[in-house]
Amino acid sequence: MAQSLQGSILGARIRARRKELRITQAELARRVGISPSYLNLIERNKRGIAGRLLTEIAGEIGIRRDELDGEAEKRLAAELAEIATDPRLASLSLSAADTGDLIGRLPGWARALGVLARSERELTAMVRALNDRLTHDPFLGEAVHRMLTHISALRAAAEILRDVPDIAPEDRARFVGILAEESGRLSEVGTALAGFFDRAHEAREAITPEDEVETLFERRANHFAEIEAALSKSNGHADRMVASTIDTVLQAETGLHSDAARAHARQRLTRYAEDAIEAPLTQLLAAGAETAWDAEIMADRLHCGIDVVFRRFACLPPAEPGEKRPRFGYVETNAAGVVTQFLGLPGLAPPRFGIPCPLWIQFRASSQPGQILRQRASFPTGLEFILIARGRTTKAPGFGATVLPVTDLVALDPKDAGLTVYGRDAASLPPEPVGQSCRICPRVDCAHRVAATLVG
Repeated sequence: MAQSLQGSILGARIRARRKELRITQAELARRVGISPSYLNLIERNKRGIAGRLLTEIAGEIGIRRDELDGEAEKRLAAELAEIATDPRLASLSLSAADTGDLIGRLPGWARALGVLARSERELTAMVRALNDRLTHDPFLGEAVHRMLTHISALRAAAEILRDVPDIAPEDRARFVGILAEESGRLSEVGTALAGFFDRAHEAREAITPEDEVETLFERRANHFAEIEAALSKSNGHADRMVASTIDTVLQAETGLHSDAARAHARQRLTRYAEDAIEAPLTQLLAAGAETAWDAEIMADRLHCGIDVVFRRFACLPPAEPGEKRPRFGYVETNAAGVVTQFLGLPGLAPPRFGIPCPLWIQFRASSQPGQILRQRASFPTGLEFILIARGRTTKAPGFGATVLPVTDLVALDPKDAGLTVYGRDAASLPPEPVGQSCRICPRVDCAHRVAATLVG
């Protein structure tokens, strides 16, 4: 089809453009160094044209070569052929073989159809992305829940002020304060929802400062080679060297759009550097290769915490060609089940908002601090991960400070799990169904499902 398309269009296009510029055949032939008779054969599609001659003719008549030699038409023909095979148009009996005819005879209509086809694909992709977020993004459900809660509080306070005429001045002031406070919170939720709908059609667009930082880490696959290099050259001045390197990373990063995002990114990168100081990359890689990535043995060898090793697992550099190295994700969860740090792994989606699914292994690990538990988790998306979790406790300095449980979890793709001590028998592990949150989980028959309660 490409050859026939070029043959049916190329000569006619040269002829039409030459006449439009009021150049005679003899003059154009002279400019490109051929005889007028040969140019006449080209314009009548009796002779082929390519290479240097095509480039020179295109330059003389002011048309880009890709427009003249049929490359643009080939792309358009492919788009029209795709339209012809669309199942929604099957009843029209369109033939992909007719696209060349359409382009040759009605180029304007052909291009218009191509533009509409591209626009339809872009809009379809946008709708799918938006639908996916509306269906699966727990931010929306949590925001709506918060909005209903604030509306309920506003309504209760307003009804008291309306229905109790002799209310004491101090009580009236208190309820007016509730109205002001709750309306402010409602405004914040509304602003967040507006931002969600403004940008939810962009599949990779970050909506919150935390999203922006996680996008930065995702784009780097959680590894910052410049920080690792700065530490290797620090010569006892690690703090100053790392601070300068973090400044450089943040200055070059264009995806952080707010002061809050930059502050959060600095905090995360500082923690990255602190972990890298405790578990230097060279020693970490050597210990991992020797122990099949056994975090407990590695922590003992590196004289650091197992939580540090878990986080460093997720920050490994890309494997060299021919090298086998597992890729990890990391999730830190506090006592309330809130994810406080996430180092992503493709496809891994921990519960971020609302009430998390209780079937994730970290919630069992939190009740058994110091023990490493393992789970083959099966998600509604069809993806599976090997999850390894360990509970620990954290405490602020000082007598009487509260001790709280924290859980560290690392995730492995089952294909990588066999490279580690945690997944050599992964195939024999029974898969456990897990989700994100009961509010959005499609597993309606789950015995642990909690019905969502909305404020009426």
